[in-house]
Amino acid sequence: MLPRELVSAVLPASPARPAEHLNDPRQQAFQRALAPQLGKALHGEVLAKLTDGSFVVKVANIPARMQLPAGAQVGADVPLTLVSVHPRPTFQVGLGANPVFSEAGPPLPKGADPGKAPLAMREGAAVGRAAALLQAAAAGSAAQTLGAEANNTTLSQAGKTIGGVLAAAQKAETPMTAALGRAPIVAAAGMDAASIAAGLQQAVGKSGLFYESHVAEWAQGARALAELNAEPQQQLAREGVRQQPLDPATAQFINLQLATQEQAHVAWQGNLWPGQSMQLEVQRDTREGHDEAGELETPWHSRLRLRFPELGELDARLTLSGGRLQVQFAAGSEETAALLRRHMGSLAEALDAAGTQLAGFEAHALMDHSGDD
Repeated sequence: MLPRELVSAVLPASPARPAEHLNDPRQQAFQRALAPQLGKALHGEVLAKLTDGSFVVKVANIPARMQLPAGAQVGADVPLTLVSVHPRPTFQVGLGANPVFSEAGPPLPKGADPGKAPLAMREGAAVGRAAALLQAAAAGSAAQTLGAEANNTTLSQAGKTIGGVLAAAQKAETPMTAALGRAPIVAAAGMDAASIAAGLQQAVGKSGLFYESHVAEWAQGARALAELNAEPQQQLAREGVRQQPLDPATAQFINLQLATQEQAHVAWQGNLWPGQSMQLEVQRDTREGHDEAGELETPWHSRLRLRFPELGELDARLTLSGGRLQVQFAAGSEETAALLRRHMGSLAEALDAAGTQLAGFEAHALMDHSGDD
């Protein structure tokens, strides 16, 4: 969940592998064997070339099958850096300005067709950027050890990295609690709901919060490179800005990404249209329940805060569960709350037309519930 640099040109994408291959016991054992080498510079010895053009390379006394750049020869030494272990071990091949990144797997059983177990190889810095940031963060963090009661066991590199990032985030003068929109969601007031929904989806999707997931989708051919270029991590890299994980601003954004994943909570703020600010929070409730038919359902909670010139402040809280929506409005005045109550029927009809039942509605003045945050 760390910012990464611009992804450069790529080689033809390999077809997606079935998910069960990732759970193969041989693959899992291979990952466990390589895990201690994460982030380390290694020397690989090319042992053999297979019929599909991939190679068997000995890395830290572990045989691995991977793709290598054109010109690789059996018997040669190859500089490698293990940059990730999951979902597949991935190595940076070479030390130049434009390294190649290659997925690796265990050698195939005797007689197996390597063409039926393809491995991806791509150029650019998308994968290596995360590893570089991890290494920089770990180097900048003081070594921490547990007490004697823990047998003097040192914290893992990942733990020290996260600890360093969190400490750096706390040094920022202004806490970052939400991703910031860089442009209005829609061009002007009065746009229809479909346009607002599409604009909001784009704004959150291009905020950078989910950048690493989008890179993974791109690697599988499910997302265009042009879409990645719209995200802030890519734009900074195009401008030559090198993000440092212990810089307070960068650390705060990483912290926000971590919180988004761990808490299933997304926070965004920006302009709904020019001059109209908006704050949005969406959270998935981890306490799953069942509907009347016994089907599993996951509630979603949203909070929307706006301030209109005539209506004043408006705080809307919504809970969607199993096709039923509950709505609570906290308005800046009783007049606005009364106006909302008068239009409850119109809201129910619109929701019903969209296939959603209005299961609850409340509108009150903010002063009546001053204890709410």
